Amino acid sequence: MTFQLPTTCPICQETLAPDRSLDDHLVGNHTHREVVSHFVSEYDLTGERSVAD
Repeated sequence: MTFQLPTTCPICQETLAPDRSLDDHLVGNHTHREVVSHFVSEYDLTGERSVAD
């Protein structure tokens, strides 16, 4: 039997119940703008560039 670490929302830092998925939490608790803003800021911080660049 494997041990699974609890999932934490990267936006609000809430630890999710074991039976709840991150996708469900993001859709139910955050606006599209919040989700996109968070992931775009993470992308910008890594310095990654598009393959097209």
